[in-house]
Amino acid sequence: MIKKFITETKKLFFYMLILFLASCTNVDKTIGIDFVPDDEQFTLVTDTLYPSVYNVTLDSVMTINLQYNSFGSYYDPVFGTTTAGMAFQIAPTADSVSFGTAPTVDSVVLQMIVDNRTGEDSYNQTLKVYELSKRIYYDSVYYPTVDINSMINPVPVATKQYIRTPKDRWDTADTVKIHLDNSVGDKLVAAPYNAMIYDSISLFYEYFKGLYITSDDAAAGVTGRMNRIPLSTTTIGLSVYYKHNGKDTTANYWHYSAGYMSSFTAVQHDYTTATHPLKVNTASLNDTSRTLLLDLDSTLYVQGLFGVTPMMKIRKDLIQTWLSENNLTAEHLAISRVMLEFDVERFSGYELDRLATPIGLFYRTIQKTSDTATVSYPHIISITELNSTLFGGTLNKTLYKYSMKITYDFTSIIKNIEKSNSATLYISPYSQITNTSYYGTSTYSYVENQAYLYQTLLKGSSSSQPPRLIITYAKPRY
Repeated sequence: MIKKFITETKKLFFYMLILFLASCTNVDKTIGIDFVPDDEQFTLVTDTLYPSVYNVTLDSVMTINLQYNSFGSYYDPVFGTTTAGMAFQIAPTADSVSFGTAPTVDSVVLQMIVDNRTGEDSYNQTLKVYELSKRIYYDSVYYPTVDINSMINPVPVATKQYIRTPKDRWDTADTVKIHLDNSVGDKLVAAPYNAMIYDSISLFYEYFKGLYITSDDAAAGVTGRMNRIPLSTTTIGLSVYYKHNGKDTTANYWHYSAGYMSSFTAVQHDYTTATHPLKVNTASLNDTSRTLLLDLDSTLYVQGLFGVTPMMKIRKDLIQTWLSENNLTAEHLAISRVMLEFDVERFSGYELDRLATPIGLFYRTIQKTSDTATVSYPHIISITELNSTLFGGTLNKTLYKYSMKITYDFTSIIKNIEKSNSATLYISPYSQITNTSYYGTSTYSYVENQAYLYQTLLKGSSSSQPPRLIITYAKPRY
């Protein structure tokens, strides 16, 4: 009898356990599409919005004191000809330099280390070096479209034919030596001793303002080459070899990349030389006044070295219409996930390795300099200060698609959409740099379209696969 009672009790407990488990709602606690349960009160809905995306030139970004500078010329049938040059200061490696009486200059050698490049190694590139006629200031603003001709002496102090000859396929760095005209050395050794030129870095920069290196434009149909230099203590050096009292002597100068020394990149993009059917449409560049998706470009461009970049506008009327049609309010909207997707424009001869990966979403005004002031983003900035989306953005090499998770940014835009007519964002390649020091670890986001010659084509708003926002959210059942 007791045994039977225990058995019946076990059965009753088992049935009660089944009923209890069946009555529970299983909610996935991870962030994602299952964050909000699809039960009696809510249903999960996925909508697609199509923002306005334009081609604009990113020519109002500072180029002063970049981590990398570029010089050379590169031709692409879609983007035309890009020619870049680098202006930089140098400083003596010793204070209170004295060259003695009547020194005579034997030679002047500029040495530069190129660590990466885009284009043909075998291309015979004509490099030219000019002396600066205007001083560079560390705290001044320089844009890629700076009128460099107004800052240099018109006659070059050196011309060199440069053909890269790598030793093997792992040989990425290249040391370039250029013999400058002896007039540069004459000026340095003839500095008035009583003017204390070598006793003050500021006086030295007023006396010898620096150098500028560029190349002749690559001809249409010729690939050319763009060279990239990482600026550090030993990357750029200038040596003056001279005789003093019958002895051979050397005076050295370096670009230190320190807080008192500056450099900048000047870039010219000539899209008129492009010949490909998908070439950049210069007539529609920077035309952000259009509102209809059918009037927008069918191809978007992500171009390095401050070239063309997609600008996305999430307009107030687009958000308001979407909320109204779905009987939603911004205050009570429970968004689970938002993905931004771009399809790649493919054509014959497309180079997969040249694609910008990953790409990120960046606000135009992002760097906080005080409690009230902001400035447009520079070349490198802390991610905590950079209002950007860095979740994904990598290329799916099977589907030829970029996608990034922008849930936080989109939610913020919706909540603040009443403050302006639209939210404006830029699509740009990026990478992350992590620095560890005594004070801790800091992660930085580097906007790559300033340093690399990335060239990616995306399908635009009027194409069959336009840029899209895929929004998954919980909609009340009422």
